[in-house]
Amino acid sequence: MGLDAIPGREAGELAGWAPLGRAVRTGTWPQQAEATPERIERALAEGRDADAAALARHLVVEAQEIHDLYAEWSLRIPALIGREPVPDEAFDRGFEAFCEACRTFLVHRDLARVLRLWSEAHDAKLDEVARLVDEAVAVLGEERLGEVWADLQRDGSAFYRATYGPDRPWAASAQRLVQAAIEGMHGHLGGPLRRGEVTVAEHEDRIALTFATCGSGGRILAGGRHGVVAGTHDFAWRTPGVCTYCVHCCVLQQLGPIDDLGYPARVIDPPTRAGDPCTWTVYRDPALVPDDAYTRVGRRRDAG
Repeated sequence: MGLDAIPGREAGELAGWAPLGRAVRTGTWPQQAEATPERIERALAEGRDADAAALARHLVVEAQEIHDLYAEWSLRIPALIGREPVPDEAFDRGFEAFCEACRTFLVHRDLARVLRLWSEAHDAKLDEVARLVDEAVAVLGEERLGEVWADLQRDGSAFYRATYGPDRPWAASAQRLVQAAIEGMHGHLGGPLRRGEVTVAEHEDRIALTFATCGSGGRILAGGRHGVVAGTHDFAWRTPGVCTYCVHCCVLQQLGPIDDLGYPARVIDPPTRAGDPCTWTVYRDPALVPDDAYTRVGRRRDAG
């Protein structure tokens, strides 16, 4: 697969993008980083109701994977520690109410309500997942936390092998990694205004995305209710103080890809204190990834 550029803003607010087989928001990385609610408000202010409606529906696209993962993890973590999973009908109802509010946006034009419906469902489920991770650590021990996240994310790891492996052109892989990260972090409703704000810094060798704060792990740290890693583990960047939920980013995006592909998909600088930002970096060529991206997870560049 060659490089298939994301359509520019001249294509409108949304346009089809072949690598994902669906519509994405258009524009440069800084334009992509702008929170979707801001684009909705601008479209309304300019009388572009159809664009506002399409962007409101796209909020569901940004949130869908998060909903699906949280629903899956909240069932699978209890099974891993020998406890009976409990389906969360309230989470599904909250998500469906959010989806319906997005679909009917032009009827009520209440963006604050749309965002509140998703943030309430998201945050309650995030808290539940974090609590279940705490339980897994208590039952299995902190040293097995990397195994837990590897098991929970085995489908994601298989997707990374198929999508970002050495037989794929890296320029296209890097582009997809950046786009998916921005879109996903919009869905987590991070940032100072809880609207999914992302900061993009483009460098000659890399593209860095900063979330201040992240709407998932950063929010957990800010709440101070859940566990952090006490020891020095490869699966947690050898960094005590990382929240146990954030370990999933290390396993899926950095440690696992190094072991499977020979290089990280994204390099993560996680928060360790409440209020810290989180930065995800995608290098324009795997050969440009610095050595410390390997050593922080107990690996060497040539480990393969």
